[in-house]
Amino acid sequence: MKKLLFIESSPRGNESSSTNLARKLIGDLLERDSTWQVDHMDLWTEELPPMSGPTVSAKYAVFSGEPLSAEQDKAWSAVVNCIDRFCAADLVLMAVPMWNFGIPYVLKHFVDVVTQPRLTFTWTPQDGYKTLLPPRRAIIISSSAGDYSVGSGNEHNDFQLRYLTAWLKIYMGCQVDSISVSPTIADPDTVKAAALAARRRAEELVRGI
Repeated sequence: MKKLLFIESSPRGNESSSTNLARKLIGDLLERDSTWQVDHMDLWTEELPPMSGPTVSAKYAVFSGEPLSAEQDKAWSAVVNCIDRFCAADLVLMAVPMWNFGIPYVLKHFVDVVTQPRLTFTWTPQDGYKTLLPPRRAIIISSSAGDYSVGSGNEHNDFQLRYLTAWLKIYMGCQVDSISVSPTIADPDTVKAAALAARRRAEELVRGI
């Protein structure tokens, strides 16, 4: 059975453009192949482990190969559980609104939890960063009020899609595809055309899965 990890990072529910398109993509995928198992991670209700003292000290102990204390081991187990959910997925689907040119803080929290030395990546002065994870596919559905696509003149302010793409490729070993729902605030015809183009892109990707 193939597994899809759906990471939802908008708190707006049915009002979210990225979440709604992600749900439609999942529905289309299940219609084509009902054997997919979906793990839905709503980052606004998930209890992600805090990257606080014991967790960070455990991280550096792992990085240096030192044994963990009981407190560190407990904190690190919660981190490993999040990483295991990511690693179990054959396909990672992310629904991501743009916040202040970047991503919601709950998603950055998730990124910081699962990006860990000796579990998801290694680093050496000679080779830099290398993923430890087997290749998998990832789809980012991003939304933004404005147009930040290449050629828009605003692409230098895109710290949403560029950041997530780099993270997924470099640290997590993913083949990344993206769908942009933008702009979401403009004249009605422009918004409608953008939504239709995003929907068609999603259908195209589903056919290739």
